Amino acid sequence: MKLSDFSVINYRSITTARKIPTNNMTVLVGKNNEGKSNILRALTLAMDIMKIYATNPRIIGVNRGFFQSRYNWERDYPVSLQEGNPNGSSSVDLTFELSEHEINDIRQITGTRLSSYIPVRVSINHSSVKIDIPKRGTPALANPNNKQKLIDYVCKKIDFNFIPAVRTEQDALRVIESLIESELQILDGDEEYSKAIDTINRLQQNVLDNISRQIISPMKDFLPALRDIHIRILNEKRKTELRRNTEVIIDDGTATSIKQKGDGIKSLTALAMLNIAQQTDRVSVIAIEEPESHLHPEIARQLYDTICSLAVNHQVVLTTHSPLFINRTRLNENIIVNEGKATPVKKVKEIREVLGIKVSDNLTNAENILIVEGEDDKIALEKLLPSMSEKIKRAMLNGTLLIDYIGGAGNLPYKLSFYSNLQCKYHVLLDNDEAGKTAGTYAEEQGLLDVKNTTYTICNGSPEAEIEDCYDKSAYIGIIAEKYGVNINVAEFRNNRKWSDRMAECFKSQGKQWNSTMEKKVKLSVANSLPDVADRALNPHKRSAIDALVAALVEML
Repeated sequence: MKLSDFSVINYRSITTARKIPTNNMTVLVGKNNEGKSNILRALTLAMDIMKIYATNPRIIGVNRGFFQSRYNWERDYPVSLQEGNPNGSSSVDLTFELSEHEINDIRQITGTRLSSYIPVRVSINHSSVKIDIPKRGTPALANPNNKQKLIDYVCKKIDFNFIPAVRTEQDALRVIESLIESELQILDGDEEYSKAIDTINRLQQNVLDNISRQIISPMKDFLPALRDIHIRILNEKRKTELRRNTEVIIDDGTATSIKQKGDGIKSLTALAMLNIAQQTDRVSVIAIEEPESHLHPEIARQLYDTICSLAVNHQVVLTTHSPLFINRTRLNENIIVNEGKATPVKKVKEIREVLGIKVSDNLTNAENILIVEGEDDKIALEKLLPSMSEKIKRAMLNGTLLIDYIGGAGNLPYKLSFYSNLQCKYHVLLDNDEAGKTAGTYAEEQGLLDVKNTTYTICNGSPEAEIEDCYDKSAYIGIIAEKYGVNINVAEFRNNRKWSDRMAECFKSQGKQWNSTMEKKVKLSVANSLPDVADRALNPHKRSAIDALVAALVEML
């Protein structure tokens, strides 16, 4: 089972937030006071009410005061609507997706065969709380008992956790204690554990009975009719209290209780605990309010990695003001909250606007960036890539794919941070030499790069290689001879060293100077002279890295 989407109607500042998708990672983004947190709180309210209803439906029907701490109509129903609609309700619609196995389970429980979805509506106003199954008018589900069984089944399949923006050690411990309590329940059926609990019960009860005997005499002075006093600890309370009296010590160089750790460690610990594999037939829905709140940028990046890991096996819904936490892999799972409404993002430009990111004209439409080392790499690839993929050609023509160069491998982290903040997806092409590999490793350590979005110019038979090693010598031999008077059809150019080292030996052996300035000039000359057809420009035996780059770009687009 999974929560496939939810809607929030008339809750605080939110009037119509319909069909918010919840796949793996849904990101609510918007300016301050637009209602992002209210959407999370409405979802939390609905899940809490469902859990209470599943346990005891009578609480909803007869004890309205039980919900006063959770919902206050004057505060939580939109103020602008209260005068015109004094009986108005706030509502949350949730859609749960079922597997075939779950459909069969529900049929056995209620006698009704459902389709692949269960819609549930939770509505609440100043006088009532209701749970309905909309558009399911079968007699079986009209039966309150069957409805309660259905909600109970859903709640047993969905674990819901809400982590607020202001996080204390209590929030982290709440998550940890909940997990400990859940996992320790398996001991309830263990014979040795049951005997130990019976022993504890007996020993504790002896003490309690002694206390009872001590206080009965003075109590009779006030209550002459008093006959006896019994003090006892409920067995279930005894078990749960034992499970909740936990202390978590974290040793990150200094062994310290989590209560004394910083906000970043508390957040990481709570989320990491949520990521522990639990029952395979349950799914966790985790709502996180502003995960970046009060965190150092480095800790925020660690937290982002943790959340991404969490989203692989669970469903995460979060609010953020930070570009770091935007869902880049699925743009439409970012939801803009504005003026009481929630709308899926269609273009990265919308995210930039709501986050207040200013961009230059040539980046207005760019959502995808290919980052290369030098200007010559950019010139060559702008020629070659359109001939290798129609999809890449269209993206380059309409400006959704740009090629940018960093002017040296050492500038890579700055450039990646720049494009990350612009909400661009990027892929990096680096030379397979010491400078390129060092830059790539450093960017990975900073959390700016990973294996998937990096390609190195690895060429068969060459320990180190540059993009020029992928070119066919026949495509540029003429320009080298014509412009520099150097013949590269010589022994010095026929070895397995990288291209610039081989070219340097050719120049020097023929009485020409070679330095960094000359290297840049020669590389620009080669790039400008390449034909714009890849099959004529690339060496068929050494082009595999460029072909791999094309495949990666097509996937990114």
